[in-house]
Amino acid sequence: MKTNRVARILFLAAVAVVSAKLLLSVLHADSSAAYEKEVILGDWTRQRAEAAMEKAGEIRDPGAKIEFLSEKFLGTPYAENTLGGSADLKEVLTVNLSGLDCFTYIDYVESMRRSRGFAEFLENLAAVRYKDAAVRWERRRHFFSDWASGEGKNARDATVEIGGKLAVTEKKKLNRKADGSLWLAGIDVVEREVSYIPSERLGPRMLDAVRAGDYIGIYSDEDGLDVSHTGIAVRKNGKLYLRHASSRHRRVLDENLAVYVKKRPGLVVYRSNEP
Repeated sequence: MKTNRVARILFLAAVAVVSAKLLLSVLHADSSAAYEKEVILGDWTRQRAEAAMEKAGEIRDPGAKIEFLSEKFLGTPYAENTLGGSADLKEVLTVNLSGLDCFTYIDYVESMRRSRGFAEFLENLAAVRYKDAAVRWERRRHFFSDWASGEGKNARDATVEIGGKLAVTEKKKLNRKADGSLWLAGIDVVEREVSYIPSERLGPRMLDAVRAGDYIGIYSDEDGLDVSHTGIAVRKNGKLYLRHASSRHRRVLDENLAVYVKKRPGLVVYRSNEP
C-alpha cells in the first residue's frame, strides 16, 4: 500500500511538472511567438547587423551607443508606410531596413541598442514598437509620447529638465482631429500632457544640455498629434545635429538642429532610461 501511495504521489508530481511546462509554453507562444514576422534587409545582412550590435555592446554610454548605431543608417532611403497595418488587418512584426521613415528609424536604433544578436533584436523590436511586446495594431506605439508613457517605457522625458520654466506643457487628446474624426482608426483617443520647449525660447544653454543619443521630437500644434517628426541628437565638431529620416531629402542625414527647429513649434527631448 505504501509503495502504491508513493508511486501515485510521484506520478501526480510528474503530471504537475508537465502541466506547468505546457502552461509556460502556451504563455510564451502568446507573448512572443504568436505573431508573423517579415524581414527585409535591403543592403544589410544579418552578419552586418550583428557585427554592428556586437561593436555597440563595447560602448558603455547609452547615448554614445545610439549615436554609433544611428550612423550606420546614414544615406538609407526614406520610405513611407513600410509597416502597413490597420484595425482590420493582422499585425505583422516588420523589419524593413531598405527604407525608413522618421519613426521606424528610431525603432530600429533603440532595438539594436538593446541587443547583441539578430534574434534578440527581433524580440526587442517587439518590445520597443508595441506595448507589452504585444504585436497588435491597437498596441503599437503610434505616438512619440507613447515611448515615455505607461509601463515598459522606451525612454524618459527630459524636456522639462532641459527647458526648465521655459518649457510649456499642453493637454492633448491624441488621435482626435479638430473636426472630431480620428487620425488612426481602431486606436483609442488618449488624453495626455505633452511638454515641449518653444523654438523662440531654445537658447544655447538648452542646446548644450541636449545629449548625443537623445531622441528628438518636433512638437506639433495640430489637434490630436504630439509631434510631427522624430530623430536623434548627435554632436560633430562641437555642433548639435538632428540625425533623421528626412521626407524632404529622401534619405537619412544630419542637419543642424538649431536651424532645423527654428521655423517649427518646438522641441521634445526623450532620453534613454537604461544603462
